[in-house]
Parts: sequence; C-alpha cells; structure tokens
Amino acid sequence: MPSLTPNNGTASLTELARQLQHVIETHLEDDEKFHLVGFSMGGLIARSYLLDLAGYSRVSSFFSISSPHNGTYSAYLLAHQGVKDMRPGSAFIKSLNQQEELLSNIPCYSYWTPFDLMILPASSSIWRPAQNKMVSAFCHPAMVEQPTIIKDILYKANLAD
Repeated sequence: MPSLTPNNGTASLTELARQLQHVIETHLEDDEKFHLVGFSMGGLIARSYLLDLAGYSRVSSFFSISSPHNGTYSAYLLAHQGVKDMRPGSAFIKSLNQQEELLSNIPCYSYWTPFDLMILPASSSIWRPAQNKMVSAFCHPAMVEQPTIIKDILYKANLAD
C-alpha cells in the first residue's frame, strides 16, 4: 500500500499518479501483473496511472472504492490543485473520461454508498465503464472496512481462500 505525499490535495493528482507509477516500478517486476485498488481520491489517482501513464498494460483488474469518478461538489471547499482536479467537469476528469476505451480489456469495479457525504452527489462514484455495486455503508471512511467489499475484491481477484 503506497503512501503518496502530500495526500491532502495540495499536489495535482497527475503528480501523485507519477508517484504511484514509481512505487509500482520499484516494487514489481517489469512484466508482473497486479490488481489495483483505489479509495476515494486514490481511485482517481489510479485512473490517471492506468490511462495517462499506460498502467493499463500491467493491471489485471481495477477496484475503486468511493471515488468521485464524476467529480464532487465538496472539492469546491479548497483551492488546492489536487482538490480542483476532483471538481465536476475539471480538465483532469474530462481527460480521464476521454480515454476510458483503453480500459475495455480490464475488469473494473466501483463500490459506492448513497450515504457518502464526501462524494457529492454520492452517485458520482458510479462509473460508466465499471461494474458498479452499491453498499450500505454509513459514511465515506467506513467503505474500506466493509466486509462485503473486501470479500468481493478477493473473490474477483481470485485471491479468496
């Protein structure tokens, strides 16, 4: 699990995607496939890695948990570049959406909750190219601890016991 910095929205999501690429290239063999999971802003960072940095050629599947794929109105609360990237209609999100066909051979999954108060509207986590699954978690941070999501990811990544 990489620690990308700064993780407070001050850095652009493109810069954080480059950090993710560096971590992957440092810790995995060049031809080693892997499953990618992104939570919240991390889902958009992962999409940037997949699309802008050609990570799609290495990933077996992509799992997004409570990510603002269509932007979030809460991103208007701060003027940091990474936060601006998460605004509905931002150039960053438009660029990712224009490249989605590159993911056509990768299974993509998006988990979302209608009770999310960080992703506004919560339905912004519904992502067109993904198989979307609604989960009844009662807040944004609780999504990463949902047993149904964890089991589903392990099953779909063929990692379940």
